[in-house]
This record gives sequence, C-alpha cells and structure tokens, in this order.
Amino acid sequence: MDGTYNRAEAGVRCDLGHALLAAGDPEAAQPHIHRAKQLATMTGSRRQRRRIDELSQAVNRALGR
Repeated sequence: MDGTYNRAEAGVRCDLGHALLAAGDPEAAQPHIHRAKQLATMTGSRRQRRRIDELSQAVNRALGR
C-alpha cells in the first residue's frame, strides 16, 4: 500500500485485528493493532486511535492481561 494511504491502512489493520479477535486468535491480532496504532499516530487521527485503543484493550482482556 502506498504511503499516502496510512489512514486507510490503519483502518484495514484495525478491521483485521477485530476479525482475528472474533475468530478466537487475539495473539495474531496484536501485530496488526500495533501497526495500526503507529499509522494512526502518524496521521493524527483521534477517531482511529480511540478505535484501536478499544480493540487493544479487548485483545488484552482475551489474553488475560
């Protein structure tokens, strides 16, 4: 994906993280969430960061953290 699409990539990675969590694989979701967080920080998207933070908390709960 072209670097100009950082916000879109963050959204796709967040969606993928949700799908992996729903499929019962929170460990596989972690790298996608991490990358989405990096991209959302680069773009300054508060909405994306909030969405990613909520997903990250759900993954941590699923992992017993």
